[in-house]
Amino acid sequence: MSSIRSLARAQLSHDLARFFPFWYKLTPMQQRRLADTCTVRQYHAGEDILFHQICNGGLVFVYEGSIRAYMISPHGREATICRRVRGETGVVLPLNEHRAENVIPVFQAEEDSLIAYIAKTDVYRAALEHPEMLDFYTEVTAACVQEIINSFFSFAFLPLQSRVAQILLARVKASGGELIINATHEMLAGATGTSREVATRTLGKMQSDGILRTGRGQVEILDLKKLEALASV
Repeated sequence: MSSIRSLARAQLSHDLARFFPFWYKLTPMQQRRLADTCTVRQYHAGEDILFHQICNGGLVFVYEGSIRAYMISPHGREATICRRVRGETGVVLPLNEHRAENVIPVFQAEEDSLIAYIAKTDVYRAALEHPEMLDFYTEVTAACVQEIINSFFSFAFLPLQSRVAQILLARVKASGGELIINATHEMLAGATGTSREVATRTLGKMQSDGILRTGRGQVEILDLKKLEALASV
C-alpha cells in the first residue's frame, strides 16, 4: 500500500464532483475543506484493504479498479457480499469486532485500484455544515446494506448459474457496456461462494449454451439477452 502524493489537490477536487452530487452547491472554500479530508491510497490486485478504526462508518470512493468485501470460511472458501467498481461510492459499515462470534468481512482490491476515503468523524462534521451530505451518506449506506441483503438472497435461493450471470452483468454495466470483461474463474468462485472447479464447470455449461466464451482472464458475452434471462431466474 502506498499513498498517492502525486494526485494534485485541484485534480482531487475536480474528481470529487463525480462522487458528491451536491458538489457544485458548495463554495470553493467548502470544496477545499471537504477535499482536504480525503485520504488517497493505491492497492495491488489481491491486496487486503485495512481501514483504521476511525474510518469505520466512513465513505470510500473508487477512482480506478474494483474492491470487494468478502467472508472466508474456516476451510478457506470465500463469498463476496459487496463490491464497488470505478466511479462508485461505498461505506465502511461499523461492525463490532470485539465479540469472537461475530463474522467480520475482509476488504480487498480485486484488481489494481486507487481509492479515497473519508473518516466517519469528517463525514459527520461535513454533514453539520452541508445537510446534503447527511442525505448522501444515508443513501450510500442503504445501498450497501441492500447489496448485502441481495447477496444473502442470491446465496440462499438462486442457482449458481444465475449468480454467475448476475456478476457478469454487473461487470458489463461497470465497463460501460463492453461485452469482453475481465473475470477469472477464481474471482467468480470467490464471488459466488463456490470452488474454482465448480465455477469452471458452470462457465463451461454457459459456454456450451452459447451464452459466453471464456478466455485467459476474460469472459466474452455472446448472447446478452440469454445472460439477462439467466440472471433473473
